[in-house]
Amino acid sequence: MLNGFLHKSSWSAPTVFLTGVTGFLGGAFLSDLLQSSFDGEVVCLVRADDDDTAEERVRRSVARFGAPDRLPKNVKVLRGDLLSEDWHASSHLDGVTHVLHLAASTSFGNSRAIRTTNVGGALSVANAMRGRGLERFIYTGTAAICGASPSPVVHEDDYPDERAAHLVAYTRSKAEAERLLTEQFADLPLVVARPSIVVGHTELGCKPSGSIYWVLRAVEALRFITWDLDNRIDVVPVDWAASSLRRLLFASNLKHKRYHISAGKAGSVRWKELAAEYARLRGGASEDRYEIGGIRQLTVKRVMQAAGDGHPRHLLHALELYYRFCSRDLVFDNCRLLKEGVPVPPRFTDYMRVCEESSPSSIYEQMRSDLELSLTLA
Repeated sequence: MLNGFLHKSSWSAPTVFLTGVTGFLGGAFLSDLLQSSFDGEVVCLVRADDDDTAEERVRRSVARFGAPDRLPKNVKVLRGDLLSEDWHASSHLDGVTHVLHLAASTSFGNSRAIRTTNVGGALSVANAMRGRGLERFIYTGTAAICGASPSPVVHEDDYPDERAAHLVAYTRSKAEAERLLTEQFADLPLVVARPSIVVGHTELGCKPSGSIYWVLRAVEALRFITWDLDNRIDVVPVDWAASSLRRLLFASNLKHKRYHISAGKAGSVRWKELAAEYARLRGGASEDRYEIGGIRQLTVKRVMQAAGDGHPRHLLHALELYYRFCSRDLVFDNCRLLKEGVPVPPRFTDYMRVCEESSPSSIYEQMRSDLELSLTLA
């Protein structure tokens, strides 16, 4: 795993408060932390009906990344609803020095609950942490707050921008949460980390989660795109993203308040590179691999013929949203992150094979699993 490059924090025995541990990135982060030189405590906020269920949810999450079934003694599970204040005064939070807020609804739908969860949840955590003498509070947003028409290379301080035209409620809510935290909690040692597109694991591929990879599988199956093959896509593996967050959480002196957890100019890949890699993995020619057309050519019949099973209308609706994101040619500058000592991320084409080999389920099944896990409250 990509977790051995960080030096031990200069702080002695820190206590980390972690939300979103049951999600893809949250599980990877805790697994990475436990396999590092970390010798402090972790308090995980988890939503569940009882303590045993809450602990089991944490165990299942880290087990996806090869962690032992039994949680170590330095991991405490605090049962609570992100949007409630019932857990704010818990003794489990005594001595917390570092906060990593990952919990969010990542749904691309339009439910009002998305804003409630993402904005209300972030403010709830900030309120609970106020006055605790924190060393660092990392809010994990998304690089996609840049909206529909950003510059080809997005820099951290360009956003949030209230004028940005958001494609989905999710990115709008993450931008609003980031803005309100900055405005209302200047007393907290706030640092914003914005991952780009997190897909797969460099060693485990899609075994922990097929999140987003089903979209690339669907594009390959359809052999159809609505963008130019020279367009770039900014993708990073979850283990590198988790290790990068650990570096930001414990670094003694950070130069900035906002960081992209992204592939950047050097690490992003062009769609023609993806076509060449798919040709190598699956056969066929890389040139003219994909038909280029308009979104109206993406029909139920076409999806049904390509995917082969499942609910074609459901899959089509989801793909239409992701095609809008894929059509943008942009990368998220990561120079700030690299200057903090984080290694250059692996390029997606370097670990596509392991993602492919670890995706035995159908495209529809992988999509359904991803969308069911899109609500990671805690």
